Amino acid sequence: MKSNQRIKQSFIAGALTSSAGVFLSKFLGLFYIVPFTAMATQPNMHFYSAAYSLYDTMLMICSAGIPFAVSAMVAKYISHDDYKTALLVRRLSMGLMLTSGFIMAVVLILFSGPFAQFSSSKTATAENISTLQNVICFLSLSLFLVPFLSAYRGFYQGLKDFISYGLSQTLEQLVRILMLLGLGALCVYVLHLDSIWAVRMAVFSTGLAALVTILYFVWHDRTGYREVKELAAQQSSEAVDKKELLKEMAAFGLPYMMMSILGNSMNIVNTLFMQRELTEVSAEMAQLYYSIVQTNCNKLTSIPQVLAIGFSTGIVPHLTTNLEQKDFTQLKRNVLAALNTVCYIGLPLSFCLFALAAPIYSLMYGNAYLEIGKEALMYSSLLAVTGTISPITTSMMMSLRYRRRCLEFLAIGFATKIAAFFVLIDWFGYTGAITSSAITGLVVITLNLTYIRKKFSISFKSFYRNLIVISIGLISMNGMFVLLRWIGLDGMAASKMMNVVELGIIGIAGVFVYFMTTAFFQLPQRIFKMSLTKMVSKLKRGKR
Repeated sequence: MKSNQRIKQSFIAGALTSSAGVFLSKFLGLFYIVPFTAMATQPNMHFYSAAYSLYDTMLMICSAGIPFAVSAMVAKYISHDDYKTALLVRRLSMGLMLTSGFIMAVVLILFSGPFAQFSSSKTATAENISTLQNVICFLSLSLFLVPFLSAYRGFYQGLKDFISYGLSQTLEQLVRILMLLGLGALCVYVLHLDSIWAVRMAVFSTGLAALVTILYFVWHDRTGYREVKELAAQQSSEAVDKKELLKEMAAFGLPYMMMSILGNSMNIVNTLFMQRELTEVSAEMAQLYYSIVQTNCNKLTSIPQVLAIGFSTGIVPHLTTNLEQKDFTQLKRNVLAALNTVCYIGLPLSFCLFALAAPIYSLMYGNAYLEIGKEALMYSSLLAVTGTISPITTSMMMSLRYRRRCLEFLAIGFATKIAAFFVLIDWFGYTGAITSSAITGLVVITLNLTYIRKKFSISFKSFYRNLIVISIGLISMNGMFVLLRWIGLDGMAASKMMNVVELGIIGIAGVFVYFMTTAFFQLPQRIFKMSLTKMVSKLKRGKR
């Protein structure tokens, strides 16, 4: 029992450690967007969003799910003490990533024109289309280097080294922000070039940041990689044949690639059709709606969605090991632990985006488009919820080797997005694009969890009870927000500094009420397997 509890805590600790690193990188990303938008100007943010949407899709294709395959395969062979095969998996994946990255970078350049034309508004000018094509070409360096970097991450994820995984995320983001702002300021403020150069430097900085992070892993190999090499040298058996490994990698990787593409269908559909379908407004307004939804709001909703990245990263090797060892009791516990922890942390974060949409948007992006931004962020808070839980349930399905069924569910989600998108955007305008994405995520979550429950006879009764307690906590949190607004604290102070102070007070007060309410029902104590006294003690030690 104690052993199982330690394993469970190890899973949660690893996932939260990974989430912490990604959270820090996303947190840093929140604050670069403000000076970056000032340099690039809001109308030019459309080019930034559209180019990155294409880049994300092509990155999924050229990676072909290899990082996830590497993680699962390394975890599998390490669990069988087959270190030679684990190292061979790493070498093969790096070769594949370098080759595919180069090919897709060339394809990106060659087909940048047609994509720029198709994803622009029907009334966009030739100059706008040409600018978007140029920005897309600047991303080619990133498409060459990032897949190679992901092979490194997949290897260390398989070793369950979530600290280096999280650190690499933070380092990459920090370098990208420094390069993005530094090179952008040089072009716009020193060389007095057009503001679009800030966007070009932003996409170019992604490749430079990937290069620096690769060098970090080269340095980290001196300890993490060397240890595995030493164990491999002591191994008497030979590694699995390369051809068999390539087949296994394809069996793992190709479904993950399809999973990534279908899972990202919401952004793909929005990028390709949102501006074209907003026919009742001008091209400039369509670009504005698109950039606010796809860049400004996505930056904010990515904060709770960090948990999806952390727990998806953590759950792949753990569920793979549980499955290999046929430890179905621990497998069930890990599934419930992931859902309970993510919902307990993610739902209040998402609710804050809804309840405090106006002050949050005002603080981050100013009041120029506040009404549009407030409305978009309130709707996008739905995506913060579904976008956090959906990827985790999908990773569960893939890790438990229900790949075909998982792809079927994602295809149903994609069909749901297509069907809902055109109807809702016709009825409600740009908010229909957001709502259709939330519906898609909800469909995928329901299908995945229903299937997992049936296959492993997992009872979700305790999870549903926890959701009720979380809902009570959110109602209490909102009551605190209402009370603070009544006494004059609404987070909309005249100065930025006071805005930050007020939002800080409101946020801390709301989180405190949420925590104390749920603690009254013993929820955090059950999830984190420690008493309230022990939690407070840990927080005090952390402050010191």
